[in-house]
Amino acid sequence: MTEKRGWLWISIGLICLLIVSSSFGAYYYMECLKYKQLYNESLTELQKYSKYMLVNILIDFGNGTKEWHNNTLVARGADVLNATRIVAEVNYIRGQYGAFVTHIRGVGGDPNTYWLWYVWNSTSARWDFGPIACDAYVLHEGEVVAWIYSKF
Repeated sequence: MTEKRGWLWISIGLICLLIVSSSFGAYYYMECLKYKQLYNESLTELQKYSKYMLVNILIDFGNGTKEWHNNTLVARGADVLNATRIVAEVNYIRGQYGAFVTHIRGVGGDPNTYWLWYVWNSTSARWDFGPIACDAYVLHEGEVVAWIYSKF
């Protein structure tokens, strides 16, 4: 009988310990979520005053190989060409209408095949052809652009 009573008290003690440790775990988890949210809000606020911003760049080599460069840090006021030069080696020529990209990472120069850039239109959920030369289009915070090596 004493042995059963001992196991009863040990079981009750372990259950109490489980309840207390679960309460501490839940409390610290909620605190972690609260501080994570505060951190993200602060980071967003700080980015408003920062001289840098984040953009996403896709490079599609036209052969099934695609490279995403998400959250690329660029200077505010950067154009598509300068942002792309941060993530890849880019060869281009300057013409009457602006920069014309000839190679990205050594890919280019094939007959009737060109590097074209696009910007993601979140309203229509599709890629829109770059409206102006890549060195004239100024990027905005969080914008998504793509370079696609395409045949004409």
